[in-house]
Amino acid sequence: MLRYKDYVLPTISLFFKSKNDVDIFIEDSDDEEFYKTLFHRLLEGKRIKKIISCKCKTELLVACENDQADRKRKRIYITDGDLDLIFDNNRKDLKFLHVLDRYCIENFLLNEQGIVDTLYDNVVLNKDNIKKQLGLEKWLKSISHSLIELFFHYSMTHEHKLGTKTVSIPVGTLCKQNKGITVLDIEKVESKIQSLRLEIVNAIGEDNYNESLYNRRQRWPANIDSLVTIVSGKDYILPLLTFRFKKIKGKESYNLKWESLRLRLANTCDLSSLVEIKKAILLT
Repeated sequence: MLRYKDYVLPTISLFFKSKNDVDIFIEDSDDEEFYKTLFHRLLEGKRIKKIISCKCKTELLVACENDQADRKRKRIYITDGDLDLIFDNNRKDLKFLHVLDRYCIENFLLNEQGIVDTLYDNVVLNKDNIKKQLGLEKWLKSISHSLIELFFHYSMTHEHKLGTKTVSIPVGTLCKQNKGITVLDIEKVESKIQSLRLEIVNAIGEDNYNESLYNRRQRWPANIDSLVTIVSGKDYILPLLTFRFKKIKGKESYNLKWESLRLRLANTCDLSSLVEIKKAILLT
């Protein structure tokens, strides 16, 4: 993955005229193969041989700010929705910027068919049995309320700049062992929510806290759609799902490493949820 200073980034496309039909700038580092795999499927017929990393969201936004002049070269700057998505605080004033309408790119990998197809190649079991043992919909419902509430509180600490650790808290610290399988511990999540609540109330007061929480609950009901939209797929949902993969009993045990899993899901995921990204890229 190529990385450059933000003030140089807008001119980088000059080097890729013969390689890219459109220049795609992302915030992630060392992720070129994943993004190329996903975008080759999404943009069939388009040449995308180089993905340009800006290292982080802040530097991507600065690079985009420096690239607002009209020019012939097609380009798009793609950034995660992040916690700002929950309270609608992402930038809307920049040309060529596309903010994902989910927390991060991994949230678009969370569909049953792609997951089953990936497991089918790994555990040597027929797809119906994989689907039954995985119980994806029921499992997602079981974790929806707690994780959505947790991310409401993460977003409030982020909105009010309290300096509290949020998504950097490893999801494993909120888990327990159940019959040899790592699962989300709802009691630990509730305990974390209560500690965040106290911190938020101390900073902004009970009334403002209640109003903020009410507004979030109105916008994001406790269901699977909200879960796969506003809860981090990369740091929370997918890691929890890989723990669940261990319960599937086939001829082989699940043993994919994290990067291999993401790459395989990029090859198998349903592309229909990525239609807005496709439109944004093709209309640049």
